[in-house]
Amino acid sequence: MTTTATPVNPLTRALKKGLRTAIENARPNAESGVHVDPLTAAPGELPNLGGTVRSTPEMRMFRRVLQLDDHDVRESVLDDLATYHGISAEEARQRALHWEEESVHEWEAVDGSASDEARVAFYRTQQSWGFDLMWWGYLQSEGHADPASVIAYRWLQQYSPGRRHLDFGSGVGITSQLFEEGGWKTTAADLSSTLLDFAQFRLQRRGQKADYIDLAESGLPAGEFDAITAIDTLAHVPDLYGTAVQLHAALGRGGYLIANIDVREASRETVWHLYDDDLRARYDLQRAGFVPVADLGYGLVAYRKAADGPTRTLLRTTYDWFTLVSPPRRALRALARPALRLLGKLLRR
Repeated sequence: MTTTATPVNPLTRALKKGLRTAIENARPNAESGVHVDPLTAAPGELPNLGGTVRSTPEMRMFRRVLQLDDHDVRESVLDDLATYHGISAEEARQRALHWEEESVHEWEAVDGSASDEARVAFYRTQQSWGFDLMWWGYLQSEGHADPASVIAYRWLQQYSPGRRHLDFGSGVGITSQLFEEGGWKTTAADLSSTLLDFAQFRLQRRGQKADYIDLAESGLPAGEFDAITAIDTLAHVPDLYGTAVQLHAALGRGGYLIANIDVREASRETVWHLYDDDLRARYDLQRAGFVPVADLGYGLVAYRKAADGPTRTLLRTTYDWFTLVSPPRRALRALARPALRLLGKLLRR
């Protein structure tokens, strides 16, 4: 006897997706804690993420660009870190797992204040984020972390008007590697000189080419890119509106931005995360001229560069203000948050 699957109503699917997004936004992440190690994790400790993305050609390409010669992804990640920092592979593993603790110490050593000057000094001198981002790439390749780079690449392959890519807040260069492998001209831009130096080291080891922009020394060229990715970046930007205006100007006509806002609860371990609510951040992006066109999952949103006239821009901005940051909207979010958090706990049981 055969059975046929019951088709899912599109409206039901949309409602479930909207509810899931609302629950995620109502529950900011706390500190990251110690990274999991897939080889030593206890049963049930490993998150299972990525869904169908894990078996796609793009994910296979992502794994390939992380590899060195005949090494697997894990060995390659540890070799990158060990060789660059002059340490053993085991020390690299330990520093990758405990990156957040090291990052707190680096923050406090710079100043420990929340001033913009202290933040920039921290970004430009810290080493711990390289360990975090490399291990995060490894976990993505194993299906144990959000496959953000692959999701962004897959979407832009279909919708971008061209093949000129900017990774804003490029970190260790993993996303640029993926786009370069796919035939894009890619530029890695970051405020952290330590991460940019490490990214160049990694790509050169693999014979990959990219342009690099140190954002402390130069701005973004106008109209230069068809697509921009800003993954786990904008949450660290104090002037989000000003930055969004620059990103809008850097895109060519019809260009797209894919970004997320990694909101966090305030704590000693999340001091470099500047937002515990996504509403204001979304409004800043949209009033800078970005129109959301697709929710890609895992907090990633695709935005199109708007090119409206003054009247449409005013109407759109007014609508965004009412729906995102007006007092009634914020009051509704405050009232709904406890209920959504409770619902989220119930659904996770």
